[in-house]
Amino acid sequence: MDDFRKFMYTALAAFVLLLIVWLGIVYVSACGFTLTCQQGQPVAARTPVPTLAAATLPAPDFSVSSPTFKRCRIAAVNLIGAWVSAGYSDTETFIFTGIDGVSCEANFSDDVQPLFLESNLWFPGSLACASCHQPDMMVASAQMDLSSYQGMLMGGLRPSQNAKGEDIFGGGIWEQSKLYDMLFVQKLMPLGRPPSVPAEGPVIFAGKEVKGTSGATTEAATPTPATGSAGTGGDQIARPSNPGGPGDAVNLTGDATSGDQLFQSNCVPCHGPQGTQGITNPGTDDGSVPALNPIDSTLVSTDYKTFAHNIDLFIQHGSTPAGPNPSASMPAWGDKNALTQQQIADVIAYLINLNK
Repeated sequence: MDDFRKFMYTALAAFVLLLIVWLGIVYVSACGFTLTCQQGQPVAARTPVPTLAAATLPAPDFSVSSPTFKRCRIAAVNLIGAWVSAGYSDTETFIFTGIDGVSCEANFSDDVQPLFLESNLWFPGSLACASCHQPDMMVASAQMDLSSYQGMLMGGLRPSQNAKGEDIFGGGIWEQSKLYDMLFVQKLMPLGRPPSVPAEGPVIFAGKEVKGTSGATTEAATPTPATGSAGTGGDQIARPSNPGGPGDAVNLTGDATSGDQLFQSNCVPCHGPQGTQGITNPGTDDGSVPALNPIDSTLVSTDYKTFAHNIDLFIQHGSTPAGPNPSASMPAWGDKNALTQQQIADVIAYLINLNK
């Protein structure tokens, strides 16, 4: 009996000792080796960040600002059209008129090519054109590659990988091109295009505003008239502000029909349909872009070549109208190679026809 009691006392003491040890382990795990246990406070998820010493950078200098260029707004289809009409070069810049009536300068790689390579540009969820029109003619839609400039030149419906297909640029006549037909007339592209997208496509920012002919001039130049007998009544003949003689266009035979198409693409935004009314031009003495139908009477001559010479000077070299700060200026279509000499001759023929 005494042995049983000793066993029970020993077992009870061992149980109490184990209980005390277990509770100690739990306490140390939760509170550490401290007499104060701050219950309910979250454990830091990461090492606290020490206070950093104050930086000692030099004070910024705002005395010299970097030059900036105002980007121009234009509908996507019209930007492609201006590029095509200018000869669709991958290296030369071209001139277009933004929807605000501002003359702007752009190029293929920075402004036009992204329209074919970027998704979600024409409308939310739209694929990039190059996603379907890719280099591999085995799978390219319409056997056409729009992923590179060289691929575009190779055309569409190509019979094989290395063969050329149909010209998609209409030989530089935008309204006769396949691109114009698909993007503007039929509105079939980009794939899945909803009816809510305008015929001209979305309005985008592209290029930079051109001031005068170089893009760097901010002061308006005064046109320099020249005295002559080509106009009616022997008045001083209007001359552009920018110097230079006539281009090769005056020695070429112009096609008024082609000139009409070029005028619609490049000149109507400023001079109005058939040149009948120019847009407003704040900051000029006249307040508007000159109409071309009727054209300035001092430019008119019964001699075709003289009449062409007078018009050619403005198209070749451009002109900044008189005034304190013109919003729009005549681009130098010839000097900038925005139009070929034949295209300038065609526009001249069209303008002379309008003023017969």
